[in-house]
Amino acid sequence: MRHLISLLFLFTWGGAALASEPALDLLDVQTSYTAAFSVTSSRGTYHGKVWHAPGLERREVATTGGGQGVLIDRKADAATLLGLSGKWYVGLSLRAAAGMVGGLDAWQASRTRIREENVAGLRATRWKTRADGPRGGFSGDIWTSREGIVVKAVGVLSSDDSDDSRVEMILSDVQVGVVDRQMFAVPKGWFGFDLRQVPPDKVVQAVEALKPMLEGRKGK
Repeated sequence: MRHLISLLFLFTWGGAALASEPALDLLDVQTSYTAAFSVTSSRGTYHGKVWHAPGLERREVATTGGGQGVLIDRKADAATLLGLSGKWYVGLSLRAAAGMVGGLDAWQASRTRIREENVAGLRATRWKTRADGPRGGFSGDIWTSREGIVVKAVGVLSSDDSDDSRVEMILSDVQVGVVDRQMFAVPKGWFGFDLRQVPPDKVVQAVEALKPMLEGRKGK
């Protein structure tokens, strides 16, 4: 589950800043859009979809288990994990969710412009990029559209346990425009838990303890 969370949660940041700044401050592109995406790492290739509005994001990825997703709400300091086939959710603080993927909330990102290129039919700016934190980081290249959307990223994700992984993410079928606000809410009737008050250092244990119950809901 944690590996899928990292694939969902990472590569959501974009923007136009050149100076080093918090990576999460680059997440909130001030443009609403939807797109399909693929992420390839040493564990295989995953395909999914992203919905974004200023301050909000939803990502879903298809898996053999029926699919997982995440909702991000910066204003509410919330990140909600979704089990699509079992119709379940687990609500976390954004800080706790970021902690599950290498302390992303503490990453500082900087980049240098390389050149203009085409990515999936879009004109994009390529940047040499590095993001570092106390428990992980990213080193490689990202490509941003004129709106600041990260449409491609290629590089190495590092972690404090030396489990480095080469990854590639690319968006396709990018549609800029208004996104229905209901896409950023948990559907009515889903089963779940709110763990936003659980200390970040206890969240992984709590989520792992809930996994058997949640995964047992597949097909219900």
